Amino acid sequence: MKVTTDACTLGAWAPIESARTILDIGTGSGLLALFAAQRAPNATVDAIELDTESALQARSNFNLSPFNDRLTLIEGDITTFTTGKTYDAILCNPPFFSDSTLNDCSRLSQARHDTHLSLDALLASIRRLLNPHGKAYVLLPTDAAPSLDCLKRHGLHLRHTFAIASEPDDAPHRVILTISPEEGDLQQASLILYAKHPIHSVEAGRLFYPFYTRLRCESPEFSR
Repeated sequence: MKVTTDACTLGAWAPIESARTILDIGTGSGLLALFAAQRAPNATVDAIELDTESALQARSNFNLSPFNDRLTLIEGDITTFTTGKTYDAILCNPPFFSDSTLNDCSRLSQARHDTHLSLDALLASIRRLLNPHGKAYVLLPTDAAPSLDCLKRHGLHLRHTFAIASEPDDAPHRVILTISPEEGDLQQASLILYAKHPIHSVEAGRLFYPFYTRLRCESPEFSR
């Protein structure tokens, strides 16, 4: 499973530093779980993955990381996953293509198309596993974001939107939604990834600098 800039944005941005229990839904290669373990030093991080080959890759990456004692890989389906705890934070970069041609590769189809995990089923799982004061951070295309009525049907509330655009003149193509069982004011923010691809903007460079081993940024301060 490819490591994408959008997924790295979720991993680097989500404010999870004070969380003690974190769940990564659909971990793939383990990317978001590894971000979480690095950024929340007092947290235990569970990562669930349905695809067997991806789970093997994630487990290998976890074992090779300096955070392996706080990372747990669970191979299974989030809709039937049960545990004796709830989570302070949930991270998810879910399959989001709807009504489109399925990928010929069944594994990629499962990872990218919501025929295997609908947004409705994902929200139900988030509500079941999130603690009453917790927050979930979900990365979606801008046109796939759930309606407020859909969230309320699951007892969830939209607390923050973080829109992601590629370059200054581009419309946002992804959004990170902060969702919580707790009601509150809705905040909004945005990020432009590149001053001109492949040169990252100053804001993106600042965000990614603690995590990337190589980084091209319009500011020398955040270049490696």
